Formats: sequence, C-alpha cells, structure tokens
Amino acid sequence: MADINTNSALSGLISQYGTEQAKAKTGVGNNTAGASTESADGLANQDVFMRLYIEQLKNQDPTKPQDSGDMVSQMAEFSSLERLTKMSDEMENLSNSLISSQALTASTLVGQYVYVEQDSAAVAEGNPTMLKTSFASDAVKNELQITNSAGQVVDKITLTDEEFQWDGTDGNGNMVPSGMYTFRATSTNAEGEITQLSVLTPARINGVTINGSEGSTLNVANYGKLPLSDKLDIVG
Repeated sequence: MADINTNSALSGLISQYGTEQAKAKTGVGNNTAGASTESADGLANQDVFMRLYIEQLKNQDPTKPQDSGDMVSQMAEFSSLERLTKMSDEMENLSNSLISSQALTASTLVGQYVYVEQDSAAVAEGNPTMLKTSFASDAVKNELQITNSAGQVVDKITLTDEEFQWDGTDGNGNMVPSGMYTFRATSTNAEGEITQLSVLTPARINGVTINGSEGSTLNVANYGKLPLSDKLDIVG
C-alpha cells in the first residue's frame, strides 16, 4: 500500500475502508482523490483496521484527541463478523459435503427392495416374497390370507413368526403366476376377537430425489416417495 505516514494517506484509508460514521467524523468523502471506491476485504481485514487505527492516533490533534473508543468497538465488531462469516462458509461447505455423501449413499440403494407399510406386492413366479407384521399381545392365533388380483383366495397360512417368507405357492403347493397379490394378517385372542394387523411388504427402489420439494426421498415402485430421513428396512 502507498505511504501511510501522511494525512492524505489517512484520508485514503478512511475513504477506502471506513464506515459512513468514520468518514463523517474525519470529513472524508466517498470521492477522495487517490482512494479506491471498492475493497475486497473492507473493514473485515484486521490488518487494515490496525493500520487505520494507528494512523488516526498518529495524526490526531494532541490538544483535541479523537475518541478512539469507536474504532476499538468497530474493530471488535468486524472481527466477530469475520469469524461468523468464516463459520457460515464452513457450515455451508459441511452442508454441501453431507448432501453429496447422502446422494452417494442413496444412489447405492437404487434397484434394492425396502419394506413399506402396504398390504400388496408384486410377486414374480418362482421367487419367494418376504413379509413382516407385528402380532397382537393377546393373540392365540395369527393367520395370513393371500389373494390374487382377481380377489380369489390363494392360500391361508398360520403364522408363528412376525417375519415370514412366502414361497409363492397356493394351498395345493402349485406355483402361482406373476402378478400383484394382497396379504391380510390377523390375530385372534382367547375370546375369539379378531384384530387386523399391519403388513410390511417389499417394494423396489426405482430412484432417488435429493433436496426436492419434499426433501430427500426414495422413489419406491407402487408406493410413492419415502423420506430418506425415515428408518429404512432394506430387504436382504
């Protein structure tokens, strides 16, 4: 920077880096000769602050000293602003990194199957289908009824475990054709009261949406969007 040991240099510094309040106190205008009209760092640059502060002290009238408290206060404020700005940039970088990591992780899920709460699923002939449910606490009997897309009952199975793998056969042991099948699970208590249970069936993950209108979601076949923030139960 040019020689700062003169009043003109001080005026230039104030014009270039000073606030409107500092300019008003020193009588420096925005169009001071030799002063730059823009600065990349401005008052956020602590080195410029210190040089400006020292120049004010060196050039003040000893019989009428200027109030240096404003400069010190301003220096502290802009020092805090500098740290906050840096912190904001770091948080933004961290956020971008997390989004990239999330996108990379989510992309590996495409083509896999996730359990969703729905009672129907696409069944491929010859391939088993995994199902999940939760038994009622007072159940003495749990049953699964399977129907095809025509509403015909394919099979009724007594459940002994909350996780079940249907082998894709009907009540006579014959392989059923590919298609959509509905699964209805019920629990019966000692009084004969029947409670319908929720059923989780596998659905294929066809794609991923990152930071969409609904946030980051998995695009699940025959189900819709599943928030990536939800607890995911991947079939495997």
